[in-house]
Amino acid sequence: MTAGSFLDKSAPPSEQEVAQALGAAFPLWQGMVAFMAENYDMQVPFSFGGKNYGWNLWYRKSGKPLTSLFPNQGYFVAQVVLGREQVDKAMSMELGPKASQRLRDTPQFHDGKWLYIPVQEAQDLADVQQLILLKKRPVKKKVLS
Repeated sequence: MTAGSFLDKSAPPSEQEVAQALGAAFPLWQGMVAFMAENYDMQVPFSFGGKNYGWNLWYRKSGKPLTSLFPNQGYFVAQVVLGREQVDKAMSMELGPKASQRLRDTPQFHDGKWLYIPVQEAQDLADVQQLILLKKRPVKKKVLS
């Protein structure tokens, strides 16, 4: 199983190629990218995650991963790694059916649960954003006076 569709290491995808692959899910992708820029002051280039993952946007803060976004055909996959304590908090959150199922069904490793959530609709996007906010508080904005 591959997480993303862009598997050619020699050619990172352009925004146009990502838009074409995602189709109707492209606005969700744009919403996620904007969410990361707004809340974590992050804009990242594509990185290659290997032959099983392909090209992705890999968001890290202080060396710790927040999320990775893997564009696919008609949707994208958001990877969120939650620690044991975060998993306990996430289990009490009201999440949509997809994220809830992934949270329940994903095995617990020593470093937490590695959730791979397919984002195909607004509920999926909202769930991923809630899980990222649970993982790391947003960066405070500096107020200019």
